[in-house]
This record gives sequence, structure tokens and C-alpha cells, in this order.
Amino acid sequence: MLKPNEFEKVVDDLLFTHSQLLLNGYLHKRVTSEAYGKNIYTWNTLLLSLEKDVILGLDKILDKKFFGGLNSDELRVIGTKISKVRNHFAHINLNEIIHEEAFFKANGLTGSEIIKMIDALKNLFIQNEKNVGSKINVQELFNETTRNIMNDLDSWLKSFKTSL
Repeated sequence: MLKPNEFEKVVDDLLFTHSQLLLNGYLHKRVTSEAYGKNIYTWNTLLLSLEKDVILGLDKILDKKFFGGLNSDELRVIGTKISKVRNHFAHINLNEIIHEEAFFKANGLTGSEIIKMIDALKNLFIQNEKNVGSKINVQELFNETTRNIMNDLDSWLKSFKTSL
């Protein structure tokens, strides 16, 4: 059983991963802007970095199988794809690089799948927050983090001279 401070650390990890997903989604909406067109390599590097970090963060959490893990076949399939993509990023496998298109066709993840996984983990943590003796409210933390990350991002984007 997790101790309250361990539980809170795992929730922090999930919140950070959720924040990265929000940032990535919001920035993806701006790829038609003039700023994107002038700085394609920088933007693509940022976007890909966020995408990889979301996968790494989710895989790290899923690897621990907290509270018995996930209870649906759909989530287990998504979890397996997350693990395969994480391994693809983490380990150079020349065969997968040569056949990367086929690899991602078989194992690629959609934004909806990532959101389902984050929601499932969030709900799993909400169900168990009292069992571990934690004093945090997972749902409140998600609401607050979502609000804060979007406000911070808006402020940051407005600081650019070129409209995003």
C-alpha cells in the first residue's frame, strides 16, 4: 500500500503529464500561425518533446500498476501501446526506425486514447485517495492545474511579439 507522501508524488507525476498534454494540445492549435511558419523546427521540437514526455510520464505511472492496475480491456490495450511507444523512444532499434511508419500505424496513439488513460488514472487515484490516508483532493488538483496551466500558457504566448 502506498504511503500518503508516495501517493501525492504519483498524483504530482500524473498532474505534470496532464499539464504537458494540455500544453501540447494548445500549441498544436497554433501551428497555422505566422510564428509557427517562421520557426517550424523550434515548434516541432517543442511539440515532439511534449508528446514524448506524455508517453514517458504515463508509462512510468502504468509500470507501477497502482491499486491493481486498470480494469478494462480497452485501457490495457492503450497501456500496451503506451509501453511499446515508450520503448521505441527509449531504445534505439534500427529495425523499428527503418519500419517506423508501420510501427506507428500498429502502435500509434490518438489524443483521445491518451485522455482516456489520464482520466482512468485520475479516477483510480480519486477512488483510492482516502484509502491511502492522503489529505489531497485529486479532482480539485486537476481542476486547479488545468486552470493554471491554461492561464500561464495564455500569458506566455501573449509575450511574443508575433501573434500566435
